[in-house]
Amino acid sequence: MSEIGPFAQLHWNFSPTLSGSAGVRYDAVSFDVEDHHLSDGVDNSGSRTMGSWSGNAGLTFAASTEFVTYMNVATSFETPTTTELVNQPNSTGGFNTDLNPQRAVTLELGGRGRIGAFNYSIAGFLGRISDAIVQFSEVSGRGFFTNAGKVHNDGIEVGVDVAPVATLRLFGSYTWSHYRFADYKIVNGTAVDTLDGKTLPGVPEAFIRLGLRAGPYKSFYLDLDHSMASSIFADDHNTLYVNGWGEAGPNVVDGVGLGVTNLRVTWEGRAGAWALSPFAAVNNLWDRQYVGSLTINGAVGRVFEPAPGRNAYLGMEIGWARD
Repeated sequence: MSEIGPFAQLHWNFSPTLSGSAGVRYDAVSFDVEDHHLSDGVDNSGSRTMGSWSGNAGLTFAASTEFVTYMNVATSFETPTTTELVNQPNSTGGFNTDLNPQRAVTLELGGRGRIGAFNYSIAGFLGRISDAIVQFSEVSGRGFFTNAGKVHNDGIEVGVDVAPVATLRLFGSYTWSHYRFADYKIVNGTAVDTLDGKTLPGVPEAFIRLGLRAGPYKSFYLDLDHSMASSIFADDHNTLYVNGWGEAGPNVVDGVGLGVTNLRVTWEGRAGAWALSPFAAVNNLWDRQYVGSLTINGAVGRVFEPAPGRNAYLGMEIGWARD
């Protein structure tokens, strides 16, 4: 695999409060495979080259020292990975010649600022993806991919943090994701499944993260992190779903689970030129039962991969600095 990507980027200031940027790029990605297994009588050697232009433009307005707003628009070009290219549904070798790059246009509007001791950020985005690369099947651990016609990825991200005292920082973030198939049809013989409007599998509609960091206190730090996610569909038809993390009810399709908590305690010190940071951590502190990851469109409904229960580990980070 080889790639060349020349680009140009320009930044300029219209005024002390208004700045802009723009860029253009061309990507050419070449995949080559040489078949050394010729005893089957078939030479699956070959190559594919994919290329496209992309660009971006943005404006940033600093209304004051405590508030900045921005707008960006960008196009992107993403080729399939080598794994996505070689896993062909008919199990033959060589490249999947039916799998093409996906292209996207994204618009983002946002702002960040400070109110007293509070720092905050908010951003909204609209993504329009053509020929989106999606996993439509999985058999015996191998994923098979195709291009969906169009996918709409829209969402909002909000983040806040505050340090009420010098030794304590609290933070939180919320992400709302509205990812949908806008044009996706699966042809199976003479039958055609139209999945327009279905939720993109593998992406929770809501994800919440809360946390704190306390310290230093006698060279000790404490980090507490709590994450919550809503239910996730596991297939393109939206017939299989995973409850939100830690959710107790078996029939909640759109609830946000109770969440998973991780705890870590770290000590930081010096021994001569050595910087030592031993730590102890506990993951899944409340021993929640939840699905840690999914196999999208897994064969015969085998899509769920359970996460570990409560587990602990020890470690140390070691650094050296010359005074």
